[in-house]
Amino acid sequence: MAASTVASASTSESSERYPWNYSGVRERVASIPSMTGQCAQTVAQPRLLLAGDSWAQFMWDDDTHNRLLDRFGLADRRAVSRSLGDNPGPGYTGPAYAVSGSEAREWIDTAQFPWIANVVSELQALPSIDTVLLSIGGNDLLAGRSDGGWYKDMDLDQAGAEAALFDRVLGDSQTIVDAFQAVRPELAIMVSSYEYPNFNVSALWCWIYACPKRRDLSRDPDNDLVSDSEINGLMLQVEQRRILWTNANPRLLYGHEIGAMHHYYGDGQVGPGVWPRPGLLPPDYQPFPAGNPALSSLRENFRTTAGISADPIHLDEEGYRYKVALQLEGQLYERLRGPIDLSLNSLGGTADGWTDGSAVGNGRISVGASADRLVHGLVSFDTAALPDDAQITAASLWLLLDQRQGSNPFTSGQLGAPRLDLARGSFGGPDIEASDATAPADASDVGCFVGSAANPDDALRIELSLEALAQIDRQGPTQFRLSFATPSTASARNDFASGDAGVARSFPVDTVDYVQQLQSDGTTPIVAVRGQALSHRGLVEYLGSARPVLTLQFTVDGLHSDGFED
Repeated sequence: MAASTVASASTSESSERYPWNYSGVRERVASIPSMTGQCAQTVAQPRLLLAGDSWAQFMWDDDTHNRLLDRFGLADRRAVSRSLGDNPGPGYTGPAYAVSGSEAREWIDTAQFPWIANVVSELQALPSIDTVLLSIGGNDLLAGRSDGGWYKDMDLDQAGAEAALFDRVLGDSQTIVDAFQAVRPELAIMVSSYEYPNFNVSALWCWIYACPKRRDLSRDPDNDLVSDSEINGLMLQVEQRRILWTNANPRLLYGHEIGAMHHYYGDGQVGPGVWPRPGLLPPDYQPFPAGNPALSSLRENFRTTAGISADPIHLDEEGYRYKVALQLEGQLYERLRGPIDLSLNSLGGTADGWTDGSAVGNGRISVGASADRLVHGLVSFDTAALPDDAQITAASLWLLLDQRQGSNPFTSGQLGAPRLDLARGSFGGPDIEASDATAPADASDVGCFVGSAANPDDALRIELSLEALAQIDRQGPTQFRLSFATPSTASARNDFASGDAGVARSFPVDTVDYVQQLQSDGTTPIVAVRGQALSHRGLVEYLGSARPVLTLQFTVDGLHSDGFED
């Protein structure tokens, strides 16, 4: 699997260098998926490939998708890429395909640039990849007047020039897509949107890129400099065209995230949550446009490199996490999870909870150890909703972390490996009892635990083994017991939400960004910029609550609920 950033030893220097560029090799190994328990039937494999320009490059360098896949309970669905932080220009022979500064017009010039060939090679080498995230076209537009890109009032110089540029970028993008799908016709490609930029860089750093680029995006920079709202208008025109393009092709997806920063952080005039969040579903992706098209995203949403706050284009790590969370919530989660035939919420009440063999509790599903005692979590589902003649082919139990006490038993190894036991009906009576901690199971140690479950709202997915599938009760409830084997004097307990969890709501969290600012005395100290942002609660926002979920795939007379065979 391509897990590190690589480059040819002969990589040339680009003609322009900015603080956010880096040359040559940046070694980066993707985070290792957390998988433990009985995992012989659950294999981590690459499913998503990131390709294109610096937005793909930064999302890969930050390991954004793999970290968010873990948060959504899909840690075994891996993202892969090979990135370069600086465009080496024609003649590069290395394997990269997420390349800062690369343009769609370069990608289709396959005689001089290997980007398409490198993606094709990766797709051929990794047949499990079924989705590509493509970020392309932004550099073609920002090439400006000096290099065949967009600029304000360009139609005054040549009638129809703006539309011709947009058509060319879309046409080149289609050529790229066609090359990828020639390898695998069923390959889905998500076209990634951009975000409202912010060219209002301080005088200390504006000369590096933002000020000359704003002039290059203007036909008459001395008398009619392009405004923030006009740059945003350009972005929205392009995204509207890309929505129409992707809607016309059933193998294309569109990632609508433009305006997300205004929703989550505010626009400098109003706070988080006032401006609408980007609509996530085709065909119209309403609300569109999201955020406030009249204003830039906040300066603190952009990257600071080596203390230099000069980047008007690229989001910081936190900004890209919001972006990828929306990609997953909108379309990627369902695609990477796969189809299901039935989804059940847990029963809650006295049927969900915990016991340490002495005390009993409800309201949360606690798992781990506390005060020298192992804590066993129990969760129940009314599986009588299954057809009597259903042949269950797969099932997954999903839990959402509420809080953690002490170390994380699912990643520390402190308590040994987790185990999942199953009882038809329940381990004792319908209410949780102290004896449930040691009651015999109808199927023992039958789960593969996927995900680190490290932070609130992180999803833990437990894949059920074939033995477990055979024991799911079709006449009444099925209860699951989660536990560890090795007690500990130190607290190591995860508390998951129960079936009584309420409706999901985002809430504001405090943020601190550190930027270098020019002072009146000429000094440039690092200054803390404090604010607030709405949280994104991961899978909770897709599900609508943090209640435990049991998803099942089954057939009746050989057919799934959608009428198709396996």
